[in-house]
Amino acid sequence: MSKRLLFINPRPKTDVNLGTDVSFMNIPPMSFGYLAACTPSDWEIKVIDENLKRYNGEDADLVCFTSVTNNAPRVYELAFMFKEKGITTIMGGIHASMMPDEASRFVDTVVVGEGEKVWPKIISDFEKNRLKSYYKGEKASLDKLPIPRRDIYSKKYKNRGLIQTVQTARGCPMDCDFCSVTVFNGGLYRQRPVDDVLDELETLNSKFVFFIDDNILGYGKAAEKRAIDLFKGIIDRGLNIKWGSQASINFVNNDEVLKYASESGCFGMFCGFESLNEESLKGMHKVRNLKEGVSKFKEDIRKFQDSGIGVLGSFIFGNDSDKKDIFKKTSDFIFDSGLDGSQLSILTPFPGTKLYQRLKDENRLTHTDYPNDWVYYDVGHLLFKPKSMTSEELLHGTYDVYKETTSISSSFRRGLVSLMRTKNIYTSATSYLCNRGYGSLFIKKLEKQI
Repeated sequence: MSKRLLFINPRPKTDVNLGTDVSFMNIPPMSFGYLAACTPSDWEIKVIDENLKRYNGEDADLVCFTSVTNNAPRVYELAFMFKEKGITTIMGGIHASMMPDEASRFVDTVVVGEGEKVWPKIISDFEKNRLKSYYKGEKASLDKLPIPRRDIYSKKYKNRGLIQTVQTARGCPMDCDFCSVTVFNGGLYRQRPVDDVLDELETLNSKFVFFIDDNILGYGKAAEKRAIDLFKGIIDRGLNIKWGSQASINFVNNDEVLKYASESGCFGMFCGFESLNEESLKGMHKVRNLKEGVSKFKEDIRKFQDSGIGVLGSFIFGNDSDKKDIFKKTSDFIFDSGLDGSQLSILTPFPGTKLYQRLKDENRLTHTDYPNDWVYYDVGHLLFKPKSMTSEELLHGTYDVYKETTSISSSFRRGLVSLMRTKNIYTSATSYLCNRGYGSLFIKKLEKQI
């Protein structure tokens, strides 16, 4: 008789969350696909993504949760339910990796770091009834990374025509103050062989792909060549996909990279501008943005757009150097630059980051009833005492920028500008949907705090 393995991606317990309010942006939790590919064939595997459907009582021999910070309380709630049934629970993901001792109070086993290399050992230990409390994953080479199993995911993803995800690299050497990626995936930029990525792309049944790398371009000349080879490979194999990804704004500085990205089907790039205040960028340790220069941001956006690629830009409010004028400055920039889409966040001190430790040391954190308060760590709640403005000014300022830049009329105008500049209907539609989606989501979160 086969053993039953249940993967659960918990939905955060907040009233408003990305999964329900911006449903077109739901993507399968790809960590489960990789782990499933490393699981022996005699296991029966099921995935429950609570962004699509709440857990409704299924049992299993083994349950594995993935975790980000704001869904951790839901993980612990579900883990308690399974423990009462005598079912073994495992927790991995970035929150478990940053807070392993906390997680171990609620689950039987905690996996710290990347799980693919250690997963066969975990399954073997479970089968031999000698599962350990902690396992540490390896930041190993991606040369032999298996193609993730997509057959385990709900048909709802396919029925909604949602974007498929593919990973081509891991790791980031930037070590930004607010980000835990370097802690989790390491500072070394590790790349999958281009042919492996292309082979995986050929297995997909979707025209739309999002490369979930933290930076698809990478760092240095060798990484740029590898990106060009990937884009050329998409063209040469006739894959005919439309794709987006994340990159630093300096993506536009290599004309060949930009050319082949566009020709291979790139219609949008997520770029972390983070701030128009250079002092804030210094505080974040946002080195590449400082090197590029705030004064060059508009020119870089236009260069993307002239290649048919839209830009979804992120900005973070609440840095110690931010004054009240940052809100109007950001609104003006969004409209003047013709930025296709924008995500405006409140500075969030995620555990494991330098920012969290600094604010903790300065006694400035305001939501510390852990683990219950982790639910607010979602970039839409104010969780600390600001330095250069009041809490009310920070909340109202963020709210006002969202209201001004993501209203129905503003989003429609921005979509038209996007269409005129990029000549790309996919980019224009994404511009409108992202602005309306993020706007409605964050406005609801902010209204609960104002």
